[in-house]
Amino acid sequence: MDCARLAEALSGARGKQEVFRRALAALEAEGIIRCGEAYGVGEGLKLYQMQGCRTTCPLVAHSRALAEEALQRGEKVVDGPFVALPIRQGEKTLAVLVLSLAEGQELPEALPALLLLALKRPGLELAGRLLWAQEEERRRVGRELHDGVGSLLTAALLTLKVAERRPEKLPEARARVAEALEEVRRLSQELRMPLLDDLGLDEALRRYLEGYRRHGLEVEARLQVPPLPKEKEVALFRVVQEALTNVLRHARAGRVKVELWPEGDRLFGLVEDDGVGFDPESTPPSVGLLGMQERIQGLGGSLVLRSAPGQGTRVEFGVPL
Repeated sequence: MDCARLAEALSGARGKQEVFRRALAALEAEGIIRCGEAYGVGEGLKLYQMQGCRTTCPLVAHSRALAEEALQRGEKVVDGPFVALPIRQGEKTLAVLVLSLAEGQELPEALPALLLLALKRPGLELAGRLLWAQEEERRRVGRELHDGVGSLLTAALLTLKVAERRPEKLPEARARVAEALEEVRRLSQELRMPLLDDLGLDEALRRYLEGYRRHGLEVEARLQVPPLPKEKEVALFRVVQEALTNVLRHARAGRVKVELWPEGDRLFGLVEDDGVGFDPESTPPSVGLLGMQERIQGLGGSLVLRSAPGQGTRVEFGVPL
């Protein structure tokens, strides 16, 4: 692999998680690895996962044990096609990469040095990007309030003015106010997610999907969600919610599949539709997609979007439990 391309891929990374996400993506794109995971080293030399495999694969079953061994030994550990590579600064291990090498491939010798440089370079942490994503979400809600609720209330006000002279217009005015009230309730539910508060992620998603069935979509759901911390449930709900919103707005799909399932110490997810698809290479990433990526990365996982014109869209992600 041309190390200049790897250095370029790492140059714009902000924070540790993005450094490893970009490194793994670059190595996979070059055909050097099939997949990979990244672990940070916390207090007491405890490993915590920063990037997980987005799909089930043989690496998942061996990843943590190999990372622990590489951390203890302070050197590279090889087990068949799997390589655990510690990233060290002097005697201190900062992180461990666990990689599934493609057949006949070897890791670039400069990989540890490039990763160390990227990790030491000052930059904005992921929190800054999450704040940006949150600000974009506020702008979206503001636009919906202005364009949706505001327009309905303006129409209701105009109808009421007409009704001062023509009382037969009062039912129309009441109908417009009722529409505005329903829109406010919808936005409120999106923001508060009362189903999630009361029922947990599994049941909240099942009930949420009923709304998409009422829009005429054929929804296939396979949900096996173990108990999770509330903040993780919220993040995963938002990811599925955004993926489904994109299906409804853009995909012109007849069917959508939603899956969440645990495997080992990971939770994997999938949202797939049979819609018109698009070319991700020529389409700028939307705020919604960036928000999904940030939420999954914030949980130490990874997300990938696959699509092609006429072939639907598939969103896959995996996070540590």
